[in-house]
Amino acid sequence: MDKEAQQELAKQLAAQFATIRQGTSVTSSASTSTSANTVKDANIVELASRLGTLMSQTPTTSPMQVQQTGTISFESVPDPSIYEQDFVNTYIEVNGSVKQMENRELLDLASDSMPIGQFFEEAEAMAADHPEDSIDDMVIRRLLHWFKNDFFQWVNEPPCTTCQGKTTFIAGAVPTPQERADGAGMVETYRCSQSCIEVTRFPRYGGVSKILFETRRGRCGEWAHTFTICCRALGYKARYVHDTTDHVWTEVWSEHKKRWIHCDSCEAAYDQPLLYSTGWGKTISYCVAFSAEEVVDVTRRYTVDYDTVVAKRRRSIREAVLAKFLYLLSEANLARSGLGPSDVQAVRERQALDRDDLLGKNGDSRAAETQDRESGMALQDYRIGYVQPTIGVCALL
Repeated sequence: MDKEAQQELAKQLAAQFATIRQGTSVTSSASTSTSANTVKDANIVELASRLGTLMSQTPTTSPMQVQQTGTISFESVPDPSIYEQDFVNTYIEVNGSVKQMENRELLDLASDSMPIGQFFEEAEAMAADHPEDSIDDMVIRRLLHWFKNDFFQWVNEPPCTTCQGKTTFIAGAVPTPQERADGAGMVETYRCSQSCIEVTRFPRYGGVSKILFETRRGRCGEWAHTFTICCRALGYKARYVHDTTDHVWTEVWSEHKKRWIHCDSCEAAYDQPLLYSTGWGKTISYCVAFSAEEVVDVTRRYTVDYDTVVAKRRRSIREAVLAKFLYLLSEANLARSGLGPSDVQAVRERQALDRDDLLGKNGDSRAAETQDRESGMALQDYRIGYVQPTIGVCALL
């Protein structure tokens, strides 16, 4: 097929893609995707895959060339077994939560909460200290600093609501109707250690909730969700990264560096992907990045021994089955994202660059980390809020 024919077919597929997309409703409710949804959208997923492959083969004015070997085929790969279904259900839940981050009301609320002008002023003033960064990169650095030091509060045991004294954990509780309406998945209860012995309720928000911009407190899940929304409100591409052990964080796309930058709001850490494996000594197995446009296994970015150690301990699901599941979930997200052909092409180009980065094709500039963990608790502690197996520990941490 010559180039003109490829371009014409790409245009036809783009038009079909837009027609299907317009007929696909995107819900903004708290309900999440199911396996049935994935099957229902199979035609959209197939179309998005064909369109992406064709567009990657079509000449473009962009200096970046998408490197693909051809259409990805999973015909011989089975679906998750009954024993693997609980594992992928975690990703279905997280994916549904992340897609809610595009809610216009939430983005406006985030914009109103941030001193945006201050970020840009500080970024310009400090540009000389970071010559390798663009102004946008510096803005994300300033956002991290502000979020951790001025905006959000880490909570281990919440203070007593009556006397503000110290409290001790009692047990989990069912949310009240109002707490559930605000987005709480469960509630922790604490008894005052002082004389008043009142019980304080601490709702946990495992997903996206606008009340977090009022309470401005929580643990890893609340921090990462809210910070990621702030990044999106500023107009940056951002992904929510889910680690199956006990933490979550954010990645922000740097247009200047042409790669995803690790950002941990709990630690105010910028571009320190080895913080967890070499700094904290975490045993990382699965790290997956989610956005409304894609779902990507990014475990390689956060460990130095993937092939020799990490791959051997990944036993929760067969690798080919996981790759197929994440691919279909990612393509379904892109198909429902509302993006036009040029924006879809931009996603494909970022994905190609990301693949090269994850495989180390451009070298490895990551520095070994020795920083200890500032946030978090022991995984066994009930206070992490792990009460919904389909959501996972870190979604509520």
